[in-house]
Amino acid sequence: MITETKTPVDEIKLTEINSESSKFSLGGATLYGINAVVGSGIFLLPQTIYRDLGPASLLAMVFDAVLVLLLAVCFAEVACYFDKNGGAFQYSKSAFGDLVGFIVGLLGWFVTIIAWSAMAAGFAKLLIVTIPALEGHNKAISVILVILLSIINSTGLKTSKIFTISITIAKLIPIIAFTFMSIFFIKNGFDAGNFTPFLQLKEGMTLSKAMAGTSMTVFYAFIGFEALPVVAGEMRNAKKNVPKAIIGSISIVSILYFMIIAGTIAMLGVGILETNAPVQDAFAMMIGPAGRWIISIGALISILGLNVGDSMMIPRYGASISDEGLLPKIVSKKNKKDAPYVAIIISCVLTCLLLLSGSFEQLAELSVVFRFIQYIPTAIAVIFLRKKNPGVETAFRLPFGPVIPLLAVAVSVWMLVMGANSKSLIAGGIGIVIAAIFYFVLNGKNASKVK
Repeated sequence: MITETKTPVDEIKLTEINSESSKFSLGGATLYGINAVVGSGIFLLPQTIYRDLGPASLLAMVFDAVLVLLLAVCFAEVACYFDKNGGAFQYSKSAFGDLVGFIVGLLGWFVTIIAWSAMAAGFAKLLIVTIPALEGHNKAISVILVILLSIINSTGLKTSKIFTISITIAKLIPIIAFTFMSIFFIKNGFDAGNFTPFLQLKEGMTLSKAMAGTSMTVFYAFIGFEALPVVAGEMRNAKKNVPKAIIGSISIVSILYFMIIAGTIAMLGVGILETNAPVQDAFAMMIGPAGRWIISIGALISILGLNVGDSMMIPRYGASISDEGLLPKIVSKKNKKDAPYVAIIISCVLTCLLLLSGSFEQLAELSVVFRFIQYIPTAIAVIFLRKKNPGVETAFRLPFGPVIPLLAVAVSVWMLVMGANSKSLIAGGIGIVIAAIFYFVLNGKNASKVK
């Protein structure tokens, strides 16, 4: 009888295989990307989206889908140079040096923590709408949710990954159902005159200002696509799969969003402005009273899914900054399950403090402006990283040289200048200054190494 003896090399290979099998596949990564984007925005924003342009707001949806794809493909190309966590922080650091990387990373971490607070509060609000008996326990529900997800995250990525994928599939069911039903009702909307006149410009608004403002609102619903590169280190064959997952998830989300807004306009028309639950009301008109419950539960699951995604991504973002030596090493310290438990604790505590203070709502409104502090440097990084790596062949490369990155930057700047209020822009500038000060304080003598 011949017995097989495993050598140390065999053991290492087996460990690598097991480790690889626990990571996201392309399909799992695409679902994660969809989950990171589809949250409360598409359910809560139709009224605001419709207000300035009327049915022509659909053009803003298309405009934003194009802008997001422009930015997403920039993320997709630069992601090919990396196979570790970090996203925009890693890209900016590699292209422009430690100082810019730190500013992008620190503000990115800060903004995502604020966004998680908003999503946790949104979950509590929707839960209370569904179960009125819970009225008055908003903050307790939000804090318990954040702590529970942080505990789940600390047990290892595999548990969180399974949870994330399951919730993503569950929340897409009502969204896809609404999209499918909209196909049959859009014609009725045209016949009823709900799409005419197509342009219903709000009094006192110029077309350019209305388009930019609506685009800023719509863009909030797309926020989150940059989460995929942040967890690149948790994906199989990251250099190939990250670009595919980004483009695939954004394309799917864009179609779903467009059909949801179009279907809602078809059913309600200008009546969108008279209800606080337009998507729920529209689906109730399509299939009966059950439609309102289906969308409400779908929205609840959607926000829960976004919270799960944030609980995974946010601590790893902070840990990736620490791994590069720009934050104290203890921030990236991991437990036996390979989870960055210190970053998890920090993210959890800050999120809970924001929830308890009740001051995060106004800051959440600034999230779009602060996000562009990640998006614009990443688009420019495409050009710089190509020059720094002239002989490197990447799995994905944008055509037309620097045209797409520069176009993405130009459109982003236009939307910020025309669509954002001055207070938000000033707050963004202050954030950059504060982050730069933090860099020099934390890094001391090493600050002289800025490239």
